[in-house]
Amino acid sequence: MLVRFLALHAAIGFGIATIFVTALLLADPGGVGALLHPARSGLLPVCLLWLFSGLTFGAAQFAIALGLASEAEPRGGRGSLSASPWAALRPVRVPVPARAVWRPRGPSP
Repeated sequence: MLVRFLALHAAIGFGIATIFVTALLLADPGGVGALLHPARSGLLPVCLLWLFSGLTFGAAQFAIALGLASEAEPRGGRGSLSASPWAALRPVRVPVPARAVWRPRGPSP
């Protein structure tokens, strides 16, 4: 189940990367498309750009899907943070006694 979830969102990320790299080559912002054109420098730079963009977009897609999946569960009941008695706690200032030690000032080494 987890592997299928990861593979699905990795595939979506690589699909987005395909669209991104294609748009980058066609739009040619700042001459990047002409620099990476396969006829000039081979197919390796384009493949590497697609691979690393796919890894980035796949990881982002997976993280977004994971974050949205945790919100889709019903709130309340056992295991919910809102049902925990610790959820209502707030930080409190606590005075800590400390003793100051006088040290003579001298030239710093």
